Order: sequence, then structure tokens, then C-alpha cells
Amino acid sequence: MPCRLNATTGAALLGTDARQLNQEYRRVLAPVAGQPTGGSRQLGFRELLYFELISSLSEQGLQLSPSQKQEVFGLLVRRAGRGSSNWRRRPGQLVRLGPVPLSLDLSAVGRVIRYRYQLVSRPQQLVESNPSICSGQPVFRGTRIPVAVVVEQLRAGTPRQELELDFPHLSQPAFDYAEIQARLPKPPGRPRKSLKLQRA
Repeated sequence: MPCRLNATTGAALLGTDARQLNQEYRRVLAPVAGQPTGGSRQLGFRELLYFELISSLSEQGLQLSPSQKQEVFGLLVRRAGRGSSNWRRRPGQLVRLGPVPLSLDLSAVGRVIRYRYQLVSRPQQLVESNPSICSGQPVFRGTRIPVAVVVEQLRAGTPRQELELDFPHLSQPAFDYAEIQARLPKPPGRPRKSLKLQRA
């Protein structure tokens, strides 16, 4: 991943809360990375991979202490080696030894992160804007479906499965992109006026 994301975009990509991400970065990652705890957060692949891993471990009921989290992040940054406790980094894997061993597939998690990153960084593959289509509003490529329509319905709580039935022509990546956009805060400023038809 060539560029870094701000905390808001990174949180939307991961499906987490930006405030929690900032707190975790300040408490855990900044000391390991040797960065100041204040200022804006810039997240690269290693940071995104770390947050996805910690979220996965949490979903499995495994809570790590701040020092254990720092050790895990240190192993991700170093790419290989062993931590001071039971954590080990092997090619494509993060392993915890001990009474209850654990192995995490870093390759699979990395593929998910890269896929989502491409959706965010290269929207032109899924979205187009043409003055002759819906007055130039961004639409999903090859359709007349405005991106804002799907995004706003997701923000309103409409289940994705229902939208997939309503918009059968949209691809799974299109829905994945819309979900990420729905998690981003609305841009400031006035919303675009709706199109009004008038008789000549």
C-alpha cells in the first residue's frame, strides 16, 4: 500500500470506531513506532493489519494487555522473529505458544486489508461520473444507480441483503465500497439538490 490513511478513513475501512482507534494508537502503537502521541494519525498497512488482528482476537474472546499488544505490533513491524513472551512471527503466520497455542493466518488477513484498501484508493474502478447520466452524480460503473442512494440506505440501517435484492445488477465489490462509504462521516456543506423535472 503506497500511501497512508487518516484515522477516520482507516476506521471506516476496518469497520471500527475512529475514536477507539485513535486511543489504541496513542496507548499502544505510538510508543513502539517512536511517534508522538499527539497529532493526526497516519495508518499504513502494518497498523491496519494490527487493528484487524486485535479485532479478530477480541471476537474470539482473547483480550491482550497493552504490553502484549505492543509486542504483537513489534513483531508485525519487524516482519519476523520472536517476542519476549510466547508470541512468534513466522512466514505468513503469527503464533502464540503456551498451554493454549494459537495460530493466525497473516496472509488471509493481509488479503482482506489490501482488498478494502483498493476499494478506497481506486474508486474509479467501481464508480463513474458522467454529465449525461443522473446529472453527473457519481453512479456505479455500468449502471444508472447513484452511489449516494445505496450509501444513504446503508446509513439508515437497511440490511445489505435487502439492498442486494433491490439492486441485483451491483457487484459484491460495489456493495463493499458502499459499506465503507457509509461508515465515513458525511462531507461538510450543503447536500446536492435533488433533480427536479419541469414541463416545457
